[in-house]
Amino acid sequence: MFIALSKDSTISLTKQIYQFIREAILSGNIMAGEKLPGTRELSKELKVARNVVIESYEQLLAEGYVFTRNGAGTFAGDGILLKRTAEDLETNDFDFIEKKENKNSISFRTGIPDLASIPIKKWGQIYKEITCNILPEQLDYQSSTGQYELRAQLVQYLRRMRGVLTKPENILITNGAAQAFSLLCQFVSDDGFALVENPLSNGIWHTLQGQKVQILTVPIDENGIMTWKLPNASVKLIFTTPSHQFPTGVVLPVKRRLELIEYAKKHNAYIVEDDYDSEFRFDGCPIQSMQALDPANVIYVGTFSKTLMPSIRLGYLVLPDNLCRQMGQAKYIADLHSPILEQLTLAKYIADGFFDMHIKKMKSIYLKRRNYLIKCLEETFGEHVFISGIEAGMHLVATFDKISFHQDIMDRIEALGVEIVPLSRHYYLEKNLIEIPAVFEHSLIFGYGNTDILEIEEGIKRLGRAIRIYE
Repeated sequence: MFIALSKDSTISLTKQIYQFIREAILSGNIMAGEKLPGTRELSKELKVARNVVIESYEQLLAEGYVFTRNGAGTFAGDGILLKRTAEDLETNDFDFIEKKENKNSISFRTGIPDLASIPIKKWGQIYKEITCNILPEQLDYQSSTGQYELRAQLVQYLRRMRGVLTKPENILITNGAAQAFSLLCQFVSDDGFALVENPLSNGIWHTLQGQKVQILTVPIDENGIMTWKLPNASVKLIFTTPSHQFPTGVVLPVKRRLELIEYAKKHNAYIVEDDYDSEFRFDGCPIQSMQALDPANVIYVGTFSKTLMPSIRLGYLVLPDNLCRQMGQAKYIADLHSPILEQLTLAKYIADGFFDMHIKKMKSIYLKRRNYLIKCLEETFGEHVFISGIEAGMHLVATFDKISFHQDIMDRIEALGVEIVPLSRHYYLEKNLIEIPAVFEHSLIFGYGNTDILEIEEGIKRLGRAIRIYE
């Protein structure tokens, strides 16, 4: 039995032998019932200690890949041949393929904050303090609704910054907004529908699809969701981003907000207000939340992935009174509760004023990047570009005169090292919709949260070359 062992590998010799024999049995290279070499024989052949081989065989035996007969030796098990395609075999335990990023690529991805500005040192200091002083009972399983310290801080912050009317008992801590949306899907029965804006966030779309929820769409215009086109159907959830619509960036005016609330009441539905980045409003205070107009029918969803860091995986739901118990149980069934140390750290981070300071700092950074991006677009494309959705957040939309961003031109843009998405990719085509509106075909979404000034300038130059306007 030839096994190529690597003594320089981070994988132990015991595991290398185990992996090789396991793979040989699964692939049929070692036939069912075939006798394996004795441990002493194989250790001499491989020039390793006999205990190394014994441990490998014991692991194979424990998992059922081999069996033993008294005095006869070790044999390959029967009935464990694994059928695989060529694609399955492209990567195995001995062939790790690492995806390498193009270092020359300039990304205009949306929804990514400035990773270099994350206050990781301050976060680490608070995390260490929390860890060193935590009480033993806090290391036990905790409430599924989340740590009271964090929920209490959120009540104060949301009332001050977003006008949200709530109390700690109505807040449920989740693993980001994605889990919040997933938990809410339980309210949509098999014959019910979730209503979404069109275009919309791919994250919401994938969550609803993954939960087998039927989707109905309502188009938007320059003032948000067209309330006169709301369907007469069994709608249970209405997903909206009223303060900074994603991806167009428009703000839903109060008249349409009230019309949407009346529609929800009529259909006994809940409005899910996704407030993902509206803290970063550049002119005046952030738009007041829709939840403040009707706390009984609006479920407010927030996340720290955009305002602080994506890896924190903490979000929250602000729930009407009658949903608190049911959603707490749903969270318990899903994963008991979100990480405790991170919740306590975040609570202190907010309480000590560092979160407010971070938001203020990031608004200044994003404003400079937004203005520079607008300047570069206008200088490069002149009257051929119309820019919208610039009032808040970390992205804007640029619509180009007579340029349709079909796959060929997107391939050319990518080949020049620019990562960007056309607005059309966020448009959901239902069965009764046969084509995407032209304005979406002519538009690109520019995220600038994690793209610095120099990258913005170079990225727009490359984009200009790609669509043959820049010289």
